[in-house]
Amino acid sequence: MSFTPTQRALLYLYNTAGERGVTCFEVGEAVWPDRPVRAGQGVSHRGGGDYAAQMLLGRLKKAGQVEHAPSAGSTRWRLTRAGLLAVRKLT
Repeated sequence: MSFTPTQRALLYLYNTAGERGVTCFEVGEAVWPDRPVRAGQGVSHRGGGDYAAQMLLGRLKKAGQVEHAPSAGSTRWRLTRAGLLAVRKLT
């Protein structure tokens, strides 16, 4: 079965993030594992992470499926209850 990038992100967050959360760069690597990562092309050169993953996570946040996890550094992401329900529908 082929999943969309949104579905792959939700599944990755479900399987990996837990309460601690994951960075957008980790989500980007999981969702698009074959894409080369080069500074200035899809990656912020100031450490912001994977731009495409940031956009995807922003859409998921707007849909209420992800939220920021508490962290002392870069933004980390985890599923909300709505995100967990979305994953249950996939599995």
